[in-house]
Amino acid sequence: MKNLEIAKILFEIADLLELQGVRFKPRAYQMAARTVENLSEDIEEIYKRGELTELPGIGESIAQKIEELIKTGKLKYYNDLKKKLPMDVEQLGKIPGMGPKRIKLLYEKLKVKTLSDLKKAAQQHKIRELRGLGEKIEADVLKGIKSAKKGGRFLLGYIMPLAEEIKTELGKLKEVSAVEIAGSYRRRKEMVGDIDILAVSSQPSRVMEHFVHMKVVADVLAKGSTRSSVRLHNGLQIDLRVVASKEFGSALQYFTGNKEHNVELRKIALAHGYTLNEYGLFTLNKKWVAGRTEEEIYKKLGVVCVSPEMRENTGELALKKVPSLIGYGDAQGDFQTHTTWSDGNDSIEAMATKAQSLGWKFITITDHVGQVRITNPLNEKRLEKQAAEIKKLNKRLDIRIFHGAEVDILKNGTLALSKEWQKKLDVVLASVHLATKMGEKEMTQRICTAMENRVHILGHPTGRQLEKREAYAMNLDKVFECARRNDVHLDIDCHPERMDLGGEQVKAAKGCTFVLSTDAHGVDGLHFLSLGEAIARRGWLSAKDVLNTYSVKEIEKVLGGK
Repeated sequence: MKNLEIAKILFEIADLLELQGVRFKPRAYQMAARTVENLSEDIEEIYKRGELTELPGIGESIAQKIEELIKTGKLKYYNDLKKKLPMDVEQLGKIPGMGPKRIKLLYEKLKVKTLSDLKKAAQQHKIRELRGLGEKIEADVLKGIKSAKKGGRFLLGYIMPLAEEIKTELGKLKEVSAVEIAGSYRRRKEMVGDIDILAVSSQPSRVMEHFVHMKVVADVLAKGSTRSSVRLHNGLQIDLRVVASKEFGSALQYFTGNKEHNVELRKIALAHGYTLNEYGLFTLNKKWVAGRTEEEIYKKLGVVCVSPEMRENTGELALKKVPSLIGYGDAQGDFQTHTTWSDGNDSIEAMATKAQSLGWKFITITDHVGQVRITNPLNEKRLEKQAAEIKKLNKRLDIRIFHGAEVDILKNGTLALSKEWQKKLDVVLASVHLATKMGEKEMTQRICTAMENRVHILGHPTGRQLEKREAYAMNLDKVFECARRNDVHLDIDCHPERMDLGGEQVKAAKGCTFVLSTDAHGVDGLHFLSLGEAIARRGWLSAKDVLNTYSVKEIEKVLGGK
């Protein structure tokens, strides 16, 4: 089993234990799940070396369960836990906002066991009657059920390693001369429904034979001479098409742009006397004109060939020149990380050393300060001690460590940190964590009031958690304008479960300045930084729009100017 599959089961065990009212154990499984989730190495290799218990948060008991999952693909303990509960936790848990506590409450009060029960309770307006819920949550439940029935979607950051592994394996076949992943994955959408892979080969049947028998395949949905579909063990569907070399560019173009982009491009083709499809660009009398590369198609049509991330028909087809977007690898460091000083898994030194090994020039430590519901938020006395540790490490390590804090924005817009300490810190990253259900006017005022302080960054601005929590109600235009006015950088939190801001919102906030942050709670979370670069590209940002691309001296000057 892959890392993310094992992590998912560990998270679900934590939920099941919480539903049964078990104390302490759920947190242990959550910590173990985060460790596995953030591993950059295949956990099976770690197991083979006998080093599972050396991983943070993984003791003998959990290590034995991981071993069982690796060896058999199943876990008796997990299945037994599910059998003990009367409700369908797996299905109910797919609805945003339906965590263990809410599932338990709905069962105890309304006997909700299934999605059908949940839908019925919502339609009969019984959910709004429960204390602490209300009409909005009831409406969100119905919306979540509707989305769930459309089919599962997968978080981009979590499926990327697996998708790239499959691409690499296919690319190594001697029969394959070119291979690329297309679709929303190539556009780097935050969530994808399936994966489309295109390959060039003169022996497609051999490629298909290898594809359907790959170790990651659970079911073969369809097998043909040039097209096949499989489902992986994690439920993700992969479609492979083998095309001729002269069709590769046109197929890649066709399967990359969203529907609106492709419709508009076909209109442009018709206006020039051509037809465009996945097989190429043709004259009206069906003579092939172009298709070996995407670039030659766009050029023939007199249209700028923009990066895949931009192909969503939001003005890119009217551009006169290729925009200079931030590149992958341009970011020189990270503006939000957490350590063992609050709720992280690794020390400051471990995080900084890992960042240094990645070639970064800086890292920012932003452990939690305030009333956020974690076990170990910092107070000002502990901030003083942390500052001393960072000062020592800055003298010893060849990387700049900025001392920051992720500070709670309280209900009235004040920060959970004194003015004195706001001035002392290199980076004040202000975020909303509590009282998230405020009305639009109140939430907008709360966030704007906070940015009047010495705030460098507005953390995960909308507060959304993909597939778990909707964004806060707020007027984003007013928030963006307030950020511009107060020289506050907008955070692009590139943790796979947040991706906040999203690409469309970044584009709408053009004129603001931005930072990228992994929100990493351990060394292996640092590799998510490229997801932030992807979001920035989707928002049409250049390197100069993103503070992470600046030199350390330039960053120090910008931060010190607050």
